[in-house]
Amino acid sequence: MTSCPPYYAPMSSDEPEESSVSTVVATAVGTGHHTLRIQGYSRLKTMHGGNGTYVESSAFKAAGHTWRICCYLDGERPEDAGFVSLFLKLASTDNAPAADATTGNVPAPDASTDNAPAPAAAAESVVHAEYEFALVHHRGTLIKWPSRSVRGSASAFCSSKMWGFRRFISKEDLEGSRFLKHDCFAVRCKVTVLQELAIKEEDARPLGPGKAFARFLCSSIRG
Repeated sequence: MTSCPPYYAPMSSDEPEESSVSTVVATAVGTGHHTLRIQGYSRLKTMHGGNGTYVESSAFKAAGHTWRICCYLDGERPEDAGFVSLFLKLASTDNAPAADATTGNVPAPDASTDNAPAPAAAAESVVHAEYEFALVHHRGTLIKWPSRSVRGSASAFCSSKMWGFRRFISKEDLEGSRFLKHDCFAVRCKVTVLQELAIKEEDARPLGPGKAFARFLCSSIRG
């Protein structure tokens, strides 16, 4: 009978291995809310309701950054005509001056289909944040019936890129809903700013000789 050759450990039992752990984390550092109320909806449709034209909220703060809501009453792109498009824009970071914002036309990424925008320029500050839009009572208060809300995943915001939803709600659905009352509707935006990814390293700790030898035996048997 032929016997199998014995297994030999690559190191002596008195030479322990070392084990270490690194963890990548992303934590929320602050949350802010802002309500954009569209008063005189029928008039605003005539004044700023053309496709590709938006109305904008005043600036609001969330975790040290300044934000604005952009609302396209007839869609951001030609193929979105007949829908209300909503986008969140980073107006300034905590270390940059706020930019002037006016009503007009700006390009926006195809965020509603989870297509990431082009990378920001190296000089631009990037802020990672989660966001949520919800139709609320026209007075800006919470409603008793189910609200219409859409949540966006963590996204990289910068001064040249916005994130949001090109087809938040159709104009037909909005105008036939209880959200539009007295020619007014309101959208509430929630912004949660995330801390940049960080790596936490734990001190290396020795792995006992018994565990090291057992690990070697297991790998040898599997091989």
